[in-house]
Amino acid sequence: MSVTFTADWRPAGHFVVSCGCERATALAPRHDTYEEALAALPATGSRDPLPGCAMPDICPDYPLYVHDVDPDGDIPEVNVSEPNAVRLAELLGLLAPEPSAADTTPALSATAREDRSLPGAAPDTAGPWHAACDAGRLPAGDFLGRVLVALALTPEDSGVDGYWSGRIHMGGRRAGYLQHRLAELRDLAQWCADRSRDVTWG
Repeated sequence: MSVTFTADWRPAGHFVVSCGCERATALAPRHDTYEEALAALPATGSRDPLPGCAMPDICPDYPLYVHDVDPDGDIPEVNVSEPNAVRLAELLGLLAPEPSAADTTPALSATAREDRSLPGAAPDTAGPWHAACDAGRLPAGDFLGRVLVALALTPEDSGVDGYWSGRIHMGGRRAGYLQHRLAELRDLAQWCADRSRDVTWG
């Protein structure tokens, strides 16, 4: 499971016919309505790869669909695993850290934590998955302020080793990861602020 930080949803500005490839979608002709885009779907049969497709060799073998286009174009996204989302949420003041969880990889959920007695299992110090990390929404200015404070106050991330929970390996965190993700969240928040959009996650 993962959590994605992005901009709040807006009704589509246009619609395109695309294989789903980011570049092909960006270059596809715009249609004002879904119905117009639907009418532009080619009849079944062979076709050429779409301009800009990242996989032109196999593009003709895949069906085309109507995709909506956000009025502000490509929306930035920051996708993180649930354990890292918990740590970022703590740094952003979205939930209070557990007393002994200052720099450990938080547990995902009760199911991911159910057997800590197995050899090699990490101690359960981080507490359960918090509902505040599941989904949320903040004005871009508020979110940006939280990110800037976190960037200023968070010590350089030395990383966390992965560990085994039963037969499941819980991935660690490379050195500098938190600063890297906070910088991405800063850019996302600024993008949203420039367009009067909230920051959402879920």
